[in-house]
Amino acid sequence: MHRLDKDSTIYNFTLVKKVRHRPLPLLLYGLLLLPAAVLWAASTSVYVLASFAGGLLLLPLLYSALAALYTRLLVPDQRSPWSYGWRFPWLGLLPEQHVPLRIVILIHHQLLWIGCAVVCCLYPWIGEAHWSALLALHIWYLLPRYWIFFMLRHVKKPGLLKINAADTSYYVQ
Repeated sequence: MHRLDKDSTIYNFTLVKKVRHRPLPLLLYGLLLLPAAVLWAASTSVYVLASFAGGLLLLPLLYSALAALYTRLLVPDQRSPWSYGWRFPWLGLLPEQHVPLRIVILIHHQLLWIGCAVVCCLYPWIGEAHWSALLALHIWYLLPRYWIFFMLRHVKKPGLLKINAADTSYYVQ
């Protein structure tokens, strides 16, 4: 029989809710961006496609920088490392281990409002069509994450979120 060391710590987590990242709805959600970009370009200007392309590249970088800054400055006791994730809906800087749901929601509220502020500050220089395209992309990126938070809304106990490639799981201790 294996003996535990006197300094061992045992964590018991109970899975409360698992939100699966289904490939077909995510693919359809991703493909929704193509007709939107074409309609936007047809109704305003072809150059709006440059805003869509730039937003597709720059917004995840903005989110990653803001999440890294937020975790470093405002959550210094966070022990789990964060790394860059390449899978939609969690594209950007993600925790590798369990992280409190409260922290993830706070980070995403900051991403939502700071991202809106940054895009709104660009309005005088880029014009209404480009501005609305960037704002739509900003909401498009964050909407699936907020959908996951919406799916977890009935959980009353504070717990931990684990983001995997195929699902997002919520555990309580």
